[in-house]
Amino acid sequence: MSVQLAYAGEGEYNNTKALFFTATFKGNYGVNGTGDLINLEPSQNNGADGGVTDPSLAYNLILTQPPKIMGVINEAIGGSYVAVNIPAKPTLTNIGLIMYEPGGTEKATNAAYTAAELAGNVTLVAYVRSEQ
Repeated sequence: MSVQLAYAGEGEYNNTKALFFTATFKGNYGVNGTGDLINLEPSQNNGADGGVTDPSLAYNLILTQPPKIMGVINEAIGGSYVAVNIPAKPTLTNIGLIMYEPGGTEKATNAAYTAAELAGNVTLVAYVRSEQ
């Protein structure tokens, strides 16, 4: 996977839990129109399996279903930007991040990330219903 997620905390408002993740990029971009797929499952192998890393082991909410709402809070990737691509039948491993170059053109399939994209990060939020 070309996107690595790290758990960055959580918040809650009106029975909705917000999970925050920091996304970093490596390798080459995924498929034009789909983006790079992210893995929202907790990592069992310090991120080598593509799952969410959490060195402090605070990622105690294991998602049993994908979030219906995700968004981008902050982008520090050299003028590029991303959009969350939730497919018609989302799973914990098929939600995409579509990368756009400065100016609005999506990266080509398998295109190399720029140095700024590789050095930067994006903060994502996933909204899930709190347990009652």
